[in-house]
Amino acid sequence: MKAAVIESFGGVEVFRIAEQPHPEPKPGEVLIRVHASSVNPVDAGVRSGRILPYDPAQFPMILGWDAAGTVETLGPETEGFAPGDRVMGLSPQPGSLVGTHAEFTTLPASQIVKIADAVSFITAAAMPLIGSTALAAYQALDLPPGARVLVNNPKGAVGAMAAAIAPLLGFELAASDAQDVDGAIDVRGGEHAHQAFAAVKDSGAYATIVPEWWKPGGVFTAARGITPVTVQNPANQQVLLPLSDWLAQGVLDPGIEEIMPLHRIAEAHRRLEAPGRTGKFVLDHTC
Repeated sequence: MKAAVIESFGGVEVFRIAEQPHPEPKPGEVLIRVHASSVNPVDAGVRSGRILPYDPAQFPMILGWDAAGTVETLGPETEGFAPGDRVMGLSPQPGSLVGTHAEFTTLPASQIVKIADAVSFITAAAMPLIGSTALAAYQALDLPPGARVLVNNPKGAVGAMAAAIAPLLGFELAASDAQDVDGAIDVRGGEHAHQAFAAVKDSGAYATIVPEWWKPGGVFTAARGITPVTVQNPANQQVLLPLSDWLAQGVLDPGIEEIMPLHRIAEAHRRLEAPGRTGKFVLDHTC
């Protein structure tokens, strides 16, 4: 199969399109013919070597977390899907070492969901990582409907998704400079994380998706009755199913900035790392 691979860590020039072994699904897994995938900041972090895989790096390496496509075959003892099903899924690539920027990928059945016929593969491919991260952040806050929640960058990919999901969950989205909010979701880190934490009222809730800014014993230690939570993407159907439903209802838009063919993945990464980015870059595997 054809795949976008890297054979060392480095700049965008390390990408090449190469033939790779055809994956075979293991028990509990699904083989997916990938129609579209998308790039995320974590992919650039792995490519550059700033974010290392959990296990020793294995080259050539296929990057990519998000995938949308059709079920090709099922591994042994796999249930809930059938060949031809339209699906979207999520692979925590630094941990699984299974990337999605390829003609085919294998994912555990627990990490994929069906998508409606009305939802394009392009749209679905932009959703899994940013959508599940944003939804997991709200689950971490554990606030009742009607709560006022601050998102400290509602224009970035995850921040925009968190802002869009807020009313769907019954929350009031507070202005970015609001104070005395019931909860805050930090998607920026650094001084912006400090400001978001300070904006939460006593005994409120705070979650960050930028774990390097939570230093045990430091500023984000429990204070004023607030216990900070660092969000880890759960990559499971519990967070993917609501996203699939909202896509089918047409009430959630992943905010796609540009669609490119897979062979232009280096350009997608270059654009991803450039200032001024406002949305997702999706890779079309069919052209």
